[in-house]
Amino acid sequence: MIPSWFSKDSSEGYKKITREDEQRIVAQFKELSPRILAKPEIQANISFDEVISYFQSDRPQNSAVKNGAIIRQAHAEGQVLGQVFLDRNNQIVCRQDGSPYGRQLVANEFDKKLTDTFGDKDFIFVPLKEKNLPGDRIEQDVFTQFGELLHDLLKLPEVIPEMTYDNAIKYFVSDRPNDSKIKKGGILRKSHLQGYHIVQMFLDESNELVCDSLGKPYGRQFIARKLDQELQECFGEKDLIIFV
Repeated sequence: MIPSWFSKDSSEGYKKITREDEQRIVAQFKELSPRILAKPEIQANISFDEVISYFQSDRPQNSAVKNGAIIRQAHAEGQVLGQVFLDRNNQIVCRQDGSPYGRQLVANEFDKKLTDTFGDKDFIFVPLKEKNLPGDRIEQDVFTQFGELLHDLLKLPEVIPEMTYDNAIKYFVSDRPNDSKIKKGGILRKSHLQGYHIVQMFLDESNELVCDSLGKPYGRQFIARKLDQELQECFGEKDLIIFV
């Protein structure tokens, strides 16, 4: 079943799902389930709104993700509910290590809306809307309008061999300044003779650089010879990632 209130514009990654696709995805889900994140505790009830909210809040920063799938299976204590992310060809999207993005849980009951949406099937196809990130504008702003400010960031101390997704996230957590204006983090990349010029910065609600009391932007910049696969997937075809 396909919820009718989701966009079906093919420009947003929608592709007609066939019965064969559904059967293939369910079979792959069963095969890959040991590698899909599972909630250990049994849920008393899971609602339709909670399930859809997951696709919005936990959507991976991976440009391949275009659609979602919800799968249910019988279980001794209720029903298994699985959620995975699909690409434009309705293939399950996996991380670099081969583990699928998504989750699975066991619930004693589904709410009426979720049950009705499944109907007599055990599969729901969910076309996802593209994220509307003002990437091009911010990239231009940071490298031109804020060019002088970037000179005030920490000078390029060294060329590092590799920048990883995990290191990027750890920086936003461990080095986040104590400034209430900070609402988001951003990573910019720009081609460089030795690899990539990487800028990590802190942004306000309007996606503007947040600066300290002296007018210097919080953040860091350096040259990375290469990016790990997960970080490259996050960038996709763009040169900006925003973390909310």
